[in-house]
Amino acid sequence: MIVSTETLSPAEAVEFTEQEAKKLGADRFDIVAGESESMGLELFEGKVKSTELANSRGIGVRLFHGNRPGFSFTERMTRDALSRTVADAWSHAAFTDEMELDLPHPVPLAVLDLQQHNPKLETVTFEEMKSFGLRMEQTAQQCDARIENVPYVGVSRGGGFSMIRNSNGVFYQSRQNSISAWTGVVAKDGETRKMGVYSRGGRSFDFNAEVIGTTAVERAIELLGAEPVSSGVYPIVFSNRVSPQLFSMFSSPFFAEAAQKGQSRLQGKVGTSIAVPEFDLFSDPFMVGAPGSHLFDGEGVAARKVEVVRSGVLQTFLYNLESAKRDGATPTGTGSRGYSGKAGTGFANYIVPLGKTSLEELLTTFPRCLFVVKLEGGSGCSAVSGEISIGAQGFLYENGKRARPVDRITLNANFFELLNRIRGFSNAYSDSFSSVKIPDVLVEDIHVAG
Repeated sequence: MIVSTETLSPAEAVEFTEQEAKKLGADRFDIVAGESESMGLELFEGKVKSTELANSRGIGVRLFHGNRPGFSFTERMTRDALSRTVADAWSHAAFTDEMELDLPHPVPLAVLDLQQHNPKLETVTFEEMKSFGLRMEQTAQQCDARIENVPYVGVSRGGGFSMIRNSNGVFYQSRQNSISAWTGVVAKDGETRKMGVYSRGGRSFDFNAEVIGTTAVERAIELLGAEPVSSGVYPIVFSNRVSPQLFSMFSSPFFAEAAQKGQSRLQGKVGTSIAVPEFDLFSDPFMVGAPGSHLFDGEGVAARKVEVVRSGVLQTFLYNLESAKRDGATPTGTGSRGYSGKAGTGFANYIVPLGKTSLEELLTTFPRCLFVVKLEGGSGCSAVSGEISIGAQGFLYENGKRARPVDRITLNANFFELLNRIRGFSNAYSDSFSSVKIPDVLVEDIHVAG
């Protein structure tokens, strides 16, 4: 028996896998191939503390024996490994529960340049990363005497390639890459220490090292001397630094499969009001340069912008192929799947539109409010129940003026009730490289334990 050891390219591997699936009699299948690479380094006290250089590739096949799905994947791109992978998927299909879904047919994709890949990033060297990191570290160390330590400094770049093919003739592929840089500092005043972190990411290496270092320092020293506030009910402005973190914890209730499993408080509420009229929510795959942008989803469905909530009214859940079939709905182009995992659902870019009010105006809405700039943990938050119990840091504002920094407080609320207590959105997003874009949010009547 001769075993093939030749490593195939992703395109060759997909074609060979398709042939093997057809040989076994599979008339319905989809194949996902992907590869990724990353490189980066971390610095400490002027020296390289660690480096990363990683590459991975693989292929996953989902095929159907009748309506029974079988799934398998491999990270070896040889004909022998691919044949075994297809055979494994076929044998697994004999034991799985039936799954009804309709694989997509090829359609013209949106003609858009989403600027997901920048070839120049592939030429950024370790030496360039090191030089940039040293400038961030030196800036942070020198710009304030209260900086005790700069424990986190790093630069990393990475990219990937994905390809999907199915038995209906779908054949799409995409490529993306990005780069990021970050600095974390510890400021000390007496016996009080505070951490400040700032990072930048994007599709080009055009960051300012001095700005990153200085901003990290500012975020540390601004919280020195923080104390709790008295327990009670407060209006809270969630900074655009943390509003994406909070809202993304509760993305799954908007997924159809969560509702179908009874794991969403939004079950049965399509067409009804779930939030204040000022609240809109979109899954937008067409934001130029954004991390979540794409022309097709992980199951080969053409991407589209989805209006999930309009004027406070739930318009639709997000559907992948399986959940759409179960509800007799149209897939929303929000299926997620990598070569090594089963299909799920996810927002493309999770977008709450900007408001018309400045942050400064939001902070003057009430005579007294809390401005939260850090959330700590999340183990006390449940996407199923909506319960929120999370530590926070920030500032007490009185009559629109910053009174003092605040820490060691716990916010207690329910996300689904919070949506009906929103009193305004600012007109600015954070500058983070994120697929979740939410402005500063003012919420009335949040219980605070000090």
